[in-house]
Amino acid sequence: MHLIIVEDTGFKKLLPLTATRPTFDLLCGTISLADRVERFIPRKRVSYIMRDDFRTIYADRYPMMIRENPDADEALYVNSRVVWDEVLNNSIRKIIRKRNSCIVRSSDDWVAVYRTSSNSFSHELFETIPLRTPEGFAEETVRARIISYPWDIIDANADCITTDYMYRVKRIKNKIQGNVHPRALLTQKKNILIGKKTTINPYVVIDASKGPVIIENNVTVQPHVFIQGPVWINAETIIKSGARIYGGTSIGFNCRAAGEITTSIIHSYSNKGHEGFLGHSYLGQWINIGAHTNNSNLKNDYGPIRVMINGNPVESGKQFFGMVMGDHSRTGINTMINTGTNIGVACNIFGADFPPKYIPDFSWGGAAFLREYQFEKFLQNAHAMTARRGVTLSEAEIQLLRKLYESRKTK
Repeated sequence: MHLIIVEDTGFKKLLPLTATRPTFDLLCGTISLADRVERFIPRKRVSYIMRDDFRTIYADRYPMMIRENPDADEALYVNSRVVWDEVLNNSIRKIIRKRNSCIVRSSDDWVAVYRTSSNSFSHELFETIPLRTPEGFAEETVRARIISYPWDIIDANADCITTDYMYRVKRIKNKIQGNVHPRALLTQKKNILIGKKTTINPYVVIDASKGPVIIENNVTVQPHVFIQGPVWINAETIIKSGARIYGGTSIGFNCRAAGEITTSIIHSYSNKGHEGFLGHSYLGQWINIGAHTNNSNLKNDYGPIRVMINGNPVESGKQFFGMVMGDHSRTGINTMINTGTNIGVACNIFGADFPPKYIPDFSWGGAAFLREYQFEKFLQNAHAMTARRGVTLSEAEIQLLRKLYESRKTK
């Protein structure tokens, strides 16, 4: 069977996170949404449908990208916004065993489309939401967790970290492989994984009583750090002295983390290296959070939070939601970020008082003013940051960012 992971038009509600990556490359737990599908549906033939903007950038990671309708072989099309798990996978397997082409739905969104070799349809099906039912296809209903907005993936993160721990712990014998100082305290040690060449310094407290803690290879946790699971910290990351990291938090590859962090996702190569609070937020790649930047994740009246998504107000229904920040953005020292703020790609935010709750891509300023962040100046700053990690932006990445900049100018 041909497994095809599909990025549909739902990516628009996940901007700015999906401005620079396909939906299925979003981090949830310890792996991407695509990896989560492939964990449960291992197939020799795996293909991906994504926007043309990413075809060059992701050619190595997702080599089997398809434009046209594939051959008429049996195929399972999977919505890349679905958080795949074992229960859902069992439901889908039962549907496939019936050998009838069908569209699988959960509530008002689609989960998967199973197609036998005797049926076909056009990929134009995925260009509208909700998906219509193709001619000759039955309908099935399952329970599934589907990512529609940024807060959905934040809400799912703690459960996914726990699921990932349970998956990995069955496959390893030695859970603690790094160097743990005798004066470090590990509570519920059975729920802790520590990778090779990782250093846990004295007076670190890792509390896994409320959920597992996974710390990958070559991580440095400096003295006087508190970590309470479920938490995942990826390789090459440094957790700085005094950090307090609480459950539902994932910190990606080669990051710097300090201050107080709770229920947040930080993608790779990003810095929050100083004091300040980050809560119920998703930060993209190559972000720098200035010292004593704080975001609010709860309104003073404890009411539901309204968020601007792609320029439109959306009632999240959430009591807790902080901010979402696109790749290559940064804040100055003492920046205050309001509840439910959406900050685009390549923004430089600074100054007194709260900046707007919706900040378009390539913005420079804050509460007092917002100006266009000139592309060449942005690129100079981006090169300076990536060089500090020994990374060079590819020409394809630069062209994608340039295209985002040009699209901002035409809005």
